[in-house]
Amino acid sequence: MSARWLKLGGVVVALVMTAATVPAAVADGPTFSTLYKFEAPAATTFTSALGSRPDTLPVLGPDGAIYGMTSVGGQYGNGVIYRFDQHTHQYKVLHTFSALDANGDNEDGANPGVALTRGPDDDIYGMASFGGENGTGTIFKITTSGEFTVLHTFSALDANGHNEDGANPLRTVVIGNDGYLYGTTRLGGQNTCGATHGCAVAWVMDRWGNNFSVLHQFTASEGHAASLLQARDGLFYGCAVWPATSLPSGPLPSGILYRMAPSGQDFEVLYTFSQTDANGDNMDGADCYEPLVETKPGVFYGTARHGGINGTGLVFRYSLSKPSVVEIVHDFSGVNAAGENEDGANPNARLTLADDGTMYSTASLGGMNGNGVVYRIRRDGCFEVLYTFSATDPTTGANQDGATPDFGVVLDEDNSLVGIADYGGNGSSAGFLNSGGTLYRLKLGD
Repeated sequence: MSARWLKLGGVVVALVMTAATVPAAVADGPTFSTLYKFEAPAATTFTSALGSRPDTLPVLGPDGAIYGMTSVGGQYGNGVIYRFDQHTHQYKVLHTFSALDANGDNEDGANPGVALTRGPDDDIYGMASFGGENGTGTIFKITTSGEFTVLHTFSALDANGHNEDGANPLRTVVIGNDGYLYGTTRLGGQNTCGATHGCAVAWVMDRWGNNFSVLHQFTASEGHAASLLQARDGLFYGCAVWPATSLPSGPLPSGILYRMAPSGQDFEVLYTFSQTDANGDNMDGADCYEPLVETKPGVFYGTARHGGINGTGLVFRYSLSKPSVVEIVHDFSGVNAAGENEDGANPNARLTLADDGTMYSTASLGGMNGNGVVYRIRRDGCFEVLYTFSATDPTTGANQDGATPDFGVVLDEDNSLVGIADYGGNGSSAGFLNSGGTLYRLKLGD
C-alpha cells in the first residue's frame, strides 16, 4: 500500500491507495443464480404487466420474502412494488403505480427507485421520484400484504424550481433511533442550484406521515442532497453532490461529506471532494450518492461513482480522527473502448457490512463484459471480484444474469447476497435500454 499527498485548498490530504494497477483477485466459491427475469417494457409507453427495470435495492421482509420495486412497467409504465417468495419462487405484484394526468400528477407517485426500508413495525417504506398530487414525488409505506399508504406528497414547484419541502426524492428512507423517518430530496427547497433547480432538503416525519418538517435547506455551496446515515454518535452523516457554483468552469464539482444533528442543527461540512479534470479524473472521487457505512465509531466507508485516477470511481474511508483526510480503499481501473476492465467501474451503490467486517457491494459498469460486477472488501482491505455479469446480446440486450447491478446487495441469513440488475435478462427489439433486468442471488462460499 502506498500513500499520495494532495494539497486541497491549503490542506494537505493523505490519500492511501491500494495497488490499482494489480488485477483484482477473483474469489472462488460463490454460486450465482437468477431468481427472476423482469419483463421487457413496451418501447414507447414503458408498460408491462408485472413491472420492468428493478431500479431499487430490495429489502427482506419479516417472512423472509424479497420486496422490491421497478422504476417502469406495470399497467401504466410508472413502476410496481413486488414480492418474491424465496421458497416457492412465486413473484407477485403488490402495488402498481397509477397513471399520470396531463400535468404529470397522480395520487400515489411514479417511478420509484433506489431502495426500500423495513421499519420496526415490519412495514416497508420508500419514495417515488415523480407523480403525486403535484408531480414532485411521494413518500409511502406498504405492508407485506400489499396495503399501500401515501405518507407525504411533496408540494408544487414555482417557476424557479423552489418550494418549501423539497421535490423529486431519489434516495433512501432512514429509520432514526427515535423511530422517526428521515430522508432527503434531490431537488426543490428554497435555495438555487442551477437556473431552475432547487438544492433540495433533508426532512423528518413520524411513521404515520404526521409532523413533517424540513431539517435543512441545502445551498449552492453544499450541493444537492444525497442519502443519510445515522451514526453511533446519534448524528446524521451524508454526502451532497455538485456544490459550489463559484468553482472554475469545466466539469462539475465533486461533492461534500457533511453531518448534522437529528434536529437539523449544527450542520457541518466535513470534507470537500476535489474538482475533476477535463477527463473526469481526480484523486479522491466524485459523486457520492449512496449512504455511508460506519465500521467502528467515527470511521466511515463510502463509494464515489465518478472521479478517481481513472475517472471510474472508487471506494473511500473517512475518519473523524483525520478530518482532512480521505483514504482510498480501492480505485477502480480504467476501461477500454468497450467499457471493459477486470474490477468493475462506476460504483453507484452502498456498501453492506457483514458481521465479520467484510463489506459487499456492486459496480454498475466495467468488468470483463462491461456489465458490472459484485465485489467484496475484506477486513484487511483486500479487494475481490465475486461475480462478473455476462455479455448482453448486441441487438436485444438479453442475457441470463442481468446487466448494470445498481445500489448494492442485501446480505441474507443463509450467507447469500441478493441484488438487482437494471438491464439485461429479457431483451427487447428496442435494444438494451428496453431490456427488463433481473433479481439475483449470489451464494457465498465457506
